[in-house]
This record gives sequence, structure tokens and C-alpha cells, in this order.
Amino acid sequence: MDIKLAYNAGEIVIHLPDDVSVTEYSPKLAPREVDLSTFRRGLSDAGGEELLASNSLLFVVNDGHRNTPTPRILSLLDQINPTVLDRASFVVACGTHEPPTEQHYLKIFGDHRERVEPRVRIHDCRDYSTMTKIGRDHFGEEVWLDSVLFEYDEVVMISSAEPHYFAGMTGGRKSLVPGLTDFATVERNHNQAISLDAAPLRLKGNPVAEHMASVLDMMGARKFFGIQAVIDASKKMAAVFFGDLKTSFESAYEYSCAMYANRVDSYYDTVICEMLPPLDNNLYQLQKALENCQRAVKDGGRIILVSSCAGGIGSENFYRLADNWDREKNEPKDGVIRFGSHKLSRVNAMQRRIDVRVYSTLPDDTVRHVFYEPLHSPDECFASINVAEHKIAVVRDAGHTVLTT
Repeated sequence: MDIKLAYNAGEIVIHLPDDVSVTEYSPKLAPREVDLSTFRRGLSDAGGEELLASNSLLFVVNDGHRNTPTPRILSLLDQINPTVLDRASFVVACGTHEPPTEQHYLKIFGDHRERVEPRVRIHDCRDYSTMTKIGRDHFGEEVWLDSVLFEYDEVVMISSAEPHYFAGMTGGRKSLVPGLTDFATVERNHNQAISLDAAPLRLKGNPVAEHMASVLDMMGARKFFGIQAVIDASKKMAAVFFGDLKTSFESAYEYSCAMYANRVDSYYDTVICEMLPPLDNNLYQLQKALENCQRAVKDGGRIILVSSCAGGIGSENFYRLADNWDREKNEPKDGVIRFGSHKLSRVNAMQRRIDVRVYSTLPDDTVRHVFYEPLHSPDECFASINVAEHKIAVVRDAGHTVLTT
């Protein structure tokens, strides 16, 4: 049996005996994309058409690092109300990311870029002069949000719901945290991802997701209108939900779980994960496949991550943190949890339970530096075992396909 996997703009082949049983999982694809009629009906039923007529209207949009189909949504809104993009203001929820590049601007606004650019504001998580303190979170620390949220009568948050490896799900409250809050609040939030209760598709009992939701609750009576899309693995807009931010996000969450989750009946000895572009570009992105699929691997089993990582590490920050990491205690040697520590902590913890292997173009030392083990041949893991007694799964597009138990 030959298993072909996408790799580095080509493919590789894993050779297994013909009598081996292999289960394959793939992302679900929407039969059709949301059209104008469906979009208009949902918007109207939620009272959104009246909201578009406001002369004090702010759209919160994701930055270029997200897959949200913002240009498509703006085009649909433009068809419904041809003056709204000429009146409304926009803020890009950058979180801790750098300001948008030229390429990112086009990804966010598409053909509407020049039309809206005079009224676009970029959030800066380190500039407190542009933020308003809204109170203290359950850590007793101050929480700040971009002041632009308080300057308009109507605020519409455009986002998308898809699995996130420690927030559980993108969308909804993530427009605030990390989107429009201060760096210290983002750091406190993300540092909770050291807990493996922070997992793909999980909201309840997830300390990261619950902290995000608590910040939204801190806004009290302030209402935000949500336009929450769900996209499939091909980036097609499969569904969109409207209404107050909580309700629209909850509906998008349920739909996204149905789109991306694959329940397994029993654990596997080996799970082979295929990464597709652009998520196969670097070591930083590779972790998504590990997080999405590791729960389906039995204790002592192995997961094989197939990703070229042709773009290298992807983030120098988490890579440098490994220089100061105590693997035995699974914490920084100086005891100080920093932004990005969760990346190392989680991989190190998982490596204790299962054997995590990476087949890539990266040097062995680079892979081992952040607690993965390199694989030199796709067949290497199967050379010394009785494959016939192994239960094996192949996960296509593992950056989007989630295995649940």
C-alpha cells in the first residue's frame, strides 16, 4: 500500500504492506458558498440592514494573518447598502502582530482598499494612549481596549470561526482579545495555554477561552453586532451568522465544529499528518497539526508530522525561549513565563506521552531545539515494528482537520 502525501510543492510516498488497515480523515468541504440572497436574509432577520444605515458605524476586521473572507463580506454589504463602505470607519484588530503589510492590506480589504483607506485605523497593543481601561480581570490586572470601540454608536465585528489550537475556536470574542486589547492582557491570556485543557474546539473548561469571554463580559451593556463566517478548508464561505456577538459566535462555533471535527472510536498507534500550503511553510505553523490530532494517539504511540517547513522556523521568539527551558520541569530555567512559552511547554508535555516526529527540510538540530524529533525517511518509523498489528490513521490537511475522542 502506498500512501501519497503532499510535500514541498510535490509529494512523498510512504510504503506499507497491502494488508495493513489505514483510516483516512479529510476536511469537509461545503457544497456551495453563501450567496447574496442567503447573506441578505440572515442580515435582515438579525436587524443588520437597519444598522448599516447608521452614520456612526465602525467595522472591526481581522488582520492579514487570519483566513476571514473579509473582502467577500464587504462586497456583499456593499451590494445591500451601496453607501455603507463610504460612511463607515474600520479598525484592524492586529493583536500583537505588526501593522499590515501591503499584501495584508489587500488580503483584508481586497478591491475596497482605496475606497476605505482614509477611515482605517490600526490597533497598536503597546500604545496605551489609544486605549481605554475597562477594569480588571480575574487575575486582578488591568484590561485595556482600543478607544475606538467607544467612539461609535454601532460596532460590527467581522470574523470567522475555525479551530484554534489553544483558544478552542477563532472568531467572536477574539476580536477583543487579542485583537484590540493591550499586550499585557494578551500575554496573560496566552500564558494560560500552558494548560492542555486549552485545546482545539474546546471552550468550556478552557482557561484561554474563558478569559477571552470574561473580557467581553466586562463590557457590560455595550453591545457588539457580529458577522461570523465559517469557511471550509478550500476557503469557501460555507455559512455566516448574524446578531449580537455572543449569539452569532455560538452559532458559528457549532457549525464549525460540525465542519472540522472528526470523532474517532478508538486510539491509534500511529497518526500521519499531512500539512498543506500555506501551513506547511514553517516550524511555528506545524504545531497546528500536532494539536489537532495528538489526542487520537494512544499513550506511547507516535505522530508523524509531514511538512517541508521551507520557510524555516517562522518565529525567532519561541525558538530563542528554548535556550532557557528546563525540559524536566517543563518551565523556563528562571521560572518566568514569557509570551510564547506555551508553544514550548505544550510540545514538551506531548512528547512525554507520545513520540512526536517531523519529516521536513530542516536541520536535525533545529527540529530538536524546540522538542520535536526529526525523521529522515517517511518509512523510518515503520522499519522496526510489526505494522500488521498497528492501527494507523492518515490525516489530510491536518492543519484544519481535528480528531476528537
